[in-house]
Amino acid sequence: MKVSSCVLGGILALLAVCGTSCSTSDLGAPTAANTGKYYAVSVKAAEFFRYGPQQGNGPDQKLPQDTLVMLIRPSFGYSKVQLMNGEQGYVASQDIRAAPPEVVSAAMTPPIRSSSNETGRRSKFRLDPRLLPPEPLPEDAPEPTPIPGTEPSP
Repeated sequence: MKVSSCVLGGILALLAVCGTSCSTSDLGAPTAANTGKYYAVSVKAAEFFRYGPQQGNGPDQKLPQDTLVMLIRPSFGYSKVQLMNGEQGYVASQDIRAAPPEVVSAAMTPPIRSSSNETGRRSKFRLDPRLLPPEPLPEDAPEPTPIPGTEPSP
């Protein structure tokens, strides 16, 4: 009994030492401490799954290289991410890396848009006239004609 507990203790100590000394540190790999940080696709095209990699119909879309995603939940095989349009899904953890600051700043700065008057194009949003307040009546408007039969009796 004493020998088995000593052997078990020795094995646990050996595993603890090996686990701390044999691990390699990859700064780009998703970790729990990096949750909420921006990552970029590091391969030519990464498969994106809305519901998980085991869904029956294959990937929902392919994300091109340097696509910016926010890490929600890291995992060994597939990490849960959120795209910049708010869509959430799963990408292979090996296909993403910590995003360089220049990629993040380029994605966060909105493009400069000119007004529709300068370009001569029509706006894609149309104003509904029913939502405008009614125009005031002119001061010199004539009195309305009374409806026959509804006049008050004298």
